[in-house]
Amino acid sequence: MERGDLLDRDASRILFGRLIDDAGLFPPARKPMDRAVADHRAARAGAHAWMLGRFLCPVSRLAELAKADPEADWRLGAIGDGEDWREDVARVAAYGGPGTVDAIELRLPGQLDAAPHGVDLFVEVPTRDAAELTAALDRLAADGRAGAKIRCGGLSAEAFPSDAAVARFIAECVRLGLPFKATAGLHHPFRTREEQIGVLQHGFLNLLAATALAGVADAAAIVAEADSDAFELGEAGLRWRGHVADAGALTRARDVLRAYGSCSFDEPVADLVAHGILAESPARA
Repeated sequence: MERGDLLDRDASRILFGRLIDDAGLFPPARKPMDRAVADHRAARAGAHAWMLGRFLCPVSRLAELAKADPEADWRLGAIGDGEDWREDVARVAAYGGPGTVDAIELRLPGQLDAAPHGVDLFVEVPTRDAAELTAALDRLAADGRAGAKIRCGGLSAEAFPSDAAVARFIAECVRLGLPFKATAGLHHPFRTREEQIGVLQHGFLNLLAATALAGVADAAAIVAEADSDAFELGEAGLRWRGHVADAGALTRARDVLRAYGSCSFDEPVADLVAHGILAESPARA
């Protein structure tokens, strides 16, 4: 990919604005709270702060976060980690610390009406069984009070869903107009081999392209694409092997794919810069 063909500020802002939720507290990074807070503050002061979304924190550690940085004025995403989702939701509702919790992420069988008023709810759904996945997404869409969440990796090869499963999830969410979040295993924009686990990680730009080109191109082929040169971001929009998603399609895609969690903010940004997709020090909005 040629750098000059890719640097398009408006398309980049649409595609990557507030895309990356900071999951530094979670594996594999597992940063101590003080380190995670310091790194988030540094990212918020950096040249690519416009790409940074929520600071993700387990519900059980919200009090610890409040002590670590009483002055934090961030958007927070609370990740349910207790045995009873009702207790997690109650703890979020009672949170009076710094920052604003404006999203809760739960696993099924969490209740769709669990989130307090004004707080987004994302429910993690199973991906291995096609019928089970479709039923879960249909239920979320019919209720209208929660978005979906897909787990794209983990600490073992078994935690990584197949290309077909990821593509099916994306296609169903687009069909239903159902917002979703992604998490885990998405440290790089393109497919990258994780030698330690022995698996090909999913790329977050692959997911964005599959969402933007849903119904136009083969979603499974986009998710599976391992050649970074097959993607271009330029004045026309996001291109994958002859298929183009213009600014309107990119905006609609981000209405569906709201954000993804990454335990590193610097790593995905550095990859985008290295591939010529982002300027190293972009002009501020």
